Amino acid sequence: MMNAGWSIIKVSAMCAILLSACGLVPGGDELPADQLASTMVAETAAAAAPVPSPTLASTSPPPTEEPPTDLPTATQRPAPTNTPGPLALQDDFSADSGYWDCDQCTFENGQLHYGPYPVSGAFVQHMAVCAACGMVTNYRMSADVQFGDGPSERGFGFLARGTEEYILTFEITPWQDFDFWKFEYATGEWTWVNGIFAGAVRPGNQVNRIEIEVATNASGSVDVSLRVNGKTPLVIFNQPAEPGAVGFTLYGHAVDLFFDNFEFATEDSPIFPENFDFLSA
Repeated sequence: MMNAGWSIIKVSAMCAILLSACGLVPGGDELPADQLASTMVAETAAAAAPVPSPTLASTSPPPTEEPPTDLPTATQRPAPTNTPGPLALQDDFSADSGYWDCDQCTFENGQLHYGPYPVSGAFVQHMAVCAACGMVTNYRMSADVQFGDGPSERGFGFLARGTEEYILTFEITPWQDFDFWKFEYATGEWTWVNGIFAGAVRPGNQVNRIEIEVATNASGSVDVSLRVNGKTPLVIFNQPAEPGAVGFTLYGHAVDLFFDNFEFATEDSPIFPENFDFLSA
């Protein structure tokens, strides 16, 4: 198909040649040769110019507010927060209270069923952290605990303190052992702090009420009182005073426990980290 603009140019050029030959322009007047040439060029250019397309009105509504000028910044990990004390918690485990950070816990028949962990070639100190308790220095904590099944020489009880450098555990066994342990991440070694054979510990699958109280003394360190079934077989003096996580412990695999009637109280202002992933043994 022939281009319309090109057709106009051809017609205009032909007319210009005829007019030039006659020395005439419309209206019957003669034009000088140079003026006639200028007129031909102008008419040719005007005929060749493309016709602009009509502009359609925009149907989009105008913006209601200006876009932000500042670019978003990367989200920073929140720092641990302090919540003013005192704090008191109770849990009868009739349902999941949301207090616990535990990867092997279920709530059955009004108890927290802890374990068993799969059999492995390593003995690991498992911990069920009371996330709702936060990290504290001074506190009282108690619970009923019952041995379920598995090797009876393996300890279980309380996570007395968990930090990024070490953990402290207070554990009993169905053999009536009563011990306080420290594990340091840097060395990967356990240290037996103190312990006794305590007749107050009920053997076998009987329920034991265990309690721990950590209190700052006059020297600025803390004393740790360990109780079982209402008796205090052991007090450990002058331990470092610093906040840590608390909860339940289970040493090794293939052992399951049942906890009930948990109580916790502190006068401190608990520290709540974003998570407790720093705890592992």
